[in-house]
Amino acid sequence: MNRILLFLFLLLGQASWAQTSPPPKREVVGRDIGQLKGIKISGRIMDEITGEALVGATVTVPELNLTRITDANGGFELTLDRAEYNLQFRYVGYESIEHRITAVGDGRMSIRMIQEDFQLDDVVIFGRDPEKNIRSTDMGAVTLSMNTMRELPPFLGEVDIVRSLATLPGVSQVGEASSGLNIRGGGVDQNLIQYGGAPIYNPSHMFGLFTAFNADVVNDVTLYKAAVPARYGGRSSAILDIQPKAGAIDRWGADLMLSNYSGKISVNGPLVKDKVSILGGFRISYINWFLHAMNNSTLRNSEANFYDGNLVISAPVSENNELTYSYYTSYDDFAFSSDTTISWKNVAHSLQWKSRLSAKLSLEALGYLTRYNYGIFNDSGINDFQINSDIEDLGGKLFVTYELGAANKISLGALYKQVAIQPGELVPTGQEDILPKKVQDEQGRELAAHFQHEFELGEKLGFSYGLRYDLYQYLGPRTVREYAEGQPISDGNAIAETQYADGEVIQDFSGLGPRASVRYSFDKSSSVKLGYNKMYQFIHLISNTATIAPSDVWKLSDPFLKPQIADQYSLGFYKNLKGNIFETSLEVYYKDLQNVVEYKDGASLILQDHIETELIPAEGKAYGVELYVKKNLGRLTGWVSYTYSRALRRVMTDFEEEKINDGAWYPSNFDKPHDLTLIGNYKVSTNTSVSATFAYSSGRPVTLPAAKFDYSGNSLAYFDSRNQSRIPDFHRLDLAINFKFNGEGLFFEGNWTFSLLNVYARKNPFSVYFDDKEMAPPQSFRLALLGVPLPSMSYAIKF
Repeated sequence: MNRILLFLFLLLGQASWAQTSPPPKREVVGRDIGQLKGIKISGRIMDEITGEALVGATVTVPELNLTRITDANGGFELTLDRAEYNLQFRYVGYESIEHRITAVGDGRMSIRMIQEDFQLDDVVIFGRDPEKNIRSTDMGAVTLSMNTMRELPPFLGEVDIVRSLATLPGVSQVGEASSGLNIRGGGVDQNLIQYGGAPIYNPSHMFGLFTAFNADVVNDVTLYKAAVPARYGGRSSAILDIQPKAGAIDRWGADLMLSNYSGKISVNGPLVKDKVSILGGFRISYINWFLHAMNNSTLRNSEANFYDGNLVISAPVSENNELTYSYYTSYDDFAFSSDTTISWKNVAHSLQWKSRLSAKLSLEALGYLTRYNYGIFNDSGINDFQINSDIEDLGGKLFVTYELGAANKISLGALYKQVAIQPGELVPTGQEDILPKKVQDEQGRELAAHFQHEFELGEKLGFSYGLRYDLYQYLGPRTVREYAEGQPISDGNAIAETQYADGEVIQDFSGLGPRASVRYSFDKSSSVKLGYNKMYQFIHLISNTATIAPSDVWKLSDPFLKPQIADQYSLGFYKNLKGNIFETSLEVYYKDLQNVVEYKDGASLILQDHIETELIPAEGKAYGVELYVKKNLGRLTGWVSYTYSRALRRVMTDFEEEKINDGAWYPSNFDKPHDLTLIGNYKVSTNTSVSATFAYSSGRPVTLPAAKFDYSGNSLAYFDSRNQSRIPDFHRLDLAINFKFNGEGLFFEGNWTFSLLNVYARKNPFSVYFDDKEMAPPQSFRLALLGVPLPSMSYAIKF
């Protein structure tokens, strides 16, 4: 009887333990339950979708500090004692898995792992939902994770956010060392770039050699290039939303990267354990040794420096409320041959509050302050001076979302912002007779209200539609000219001036911007989508270059410079193949542009108090076809993107002297009809991967002199038609190899990355300049920035 009671007591105790303890994810039941030592546990690790064996995956038993690596068939074997263990399975590029087992005898197990952050197509790059590109109503919304970007060959030793996006269809750059992006026929100023919700006006270091964002402190990057949600506005082409990473609330950690061109460090951890986290990052360059080794004498005698810093403080105030503060700063200075220095600086603050008011209702509020300034300093000893300019952007946003159902939600929101620009001030710094000059300050404010409704009708139909109302006001104080009616806007035709007081409304513009997209799914692996959006832009980059330069002038819309308006139509077909291993898409678009800014022939754009005398309103159009094929899984992954597109401009005016190319359509500065990118990444083993990028694009348009003539003893160039010639086509091959060292049982883990840019030494032109030749038209020459293969090496460790 005692034995029976003891047996019942043990049985009840075991049942009680089973009810109060979480069930193990995998239990291995052996054939010999009496065995205490030498238990053999074998298994095989495979890809979740393809069933492919994962060679070189690691199996770790933390309790024994034991690690095994899978063989050529993905197999492994462990020898354990009878006990409970938490097995950890890891493989590069895959989500880690942890299984708790109870080893009571010999047994076998199968582990299936899924790749992390590897779902990319022309619409969305998602992880963990291989069919969302088919089912989503989003068009042209691309979300890149840091893991995806790290697989591309680094530029000068670093992950480059902007260049990673430029590998996607419909996204391009004008050439090497160019800042900003040209998206579907738009200029670099037609993209709103925001970090933590705050706009950034110059996203580059060293004129585009480096992106001004430290990838180690970035969580993800989302680009909207087609049917832009109604919550975004202020630009007429695309939105680039960069979200900072939050620090850990339970432990401290750090990342350190050193390359032969730059270095960076980030530290994160709990300010208040489990309540408040902090993340700080800092990056600095030491690239002068590279400049001093270049063949070009101007660059060889130049100096360059930059740094950027980030701070993110995140506080989960309660289970349903979170407060986040983000700070970003960047600084550059570049000294040409030690006499002229150009510098620029970004500073951005943002404070965000997210609240879950109920199971269906959520709220988000954000306030920000952004400052951008640049300076040009001449210290040659002759006519020394400095030119300064700055922008201040202060705003707030409010968003409310109500979920009517699992696939039915409504979003409402509003925005207020005020922008103040100091376009330029000349300050003499020497003893020469240079007169100081200051261009009139200007300011304006924007108000917007918007709503968005997303819902599905069954499995085949999905809809998203919204409306945004924008109101813009151009404010005093300012002196505004009046020009003679029926005459070109020029200094000679000014007939009067009006003085406006501080805060007085000089001019206002408003408009409705509808947004809509619809998706029809043929089945779970294919769909077709149609989208439309209208967007307004009230700030313009006044420049005669194809990329952002520090000396470019930002200008608000005023009585003479109307807001840019863009209407875009998109149609796309999307197809996944072989269980979502392959993703394909074909998308076409057409875009109408109104009030695009062009400049008169021979225009002078710096320190112009009435810059409207140098500008001409133009119309534009852009259209294209984008083809995309991506392999998501397997040892070899990558994608092919090809875009055929045109970006054209036309100036129609009643005045002959203002016409460009006789009123005919002509290519914009960034029109590149053909753009091809090939990306490949091959996983040699769990710790080694090789990647390659090949890019080809048509040469961008330039205006070359057709002849020359003598005027008052000077030889001057004669230009006939604008943008009717092209620089040579761009093409380049980059390679990289990455070695990863897992920090099993160590203090840190590290990555070595070796890259070689411009493998076959292509002399792609960075700029085109002219030189005079006797008895001949001026001759054009190219300046190649990367005319030779350029190696880089970096080492990154994680503490």
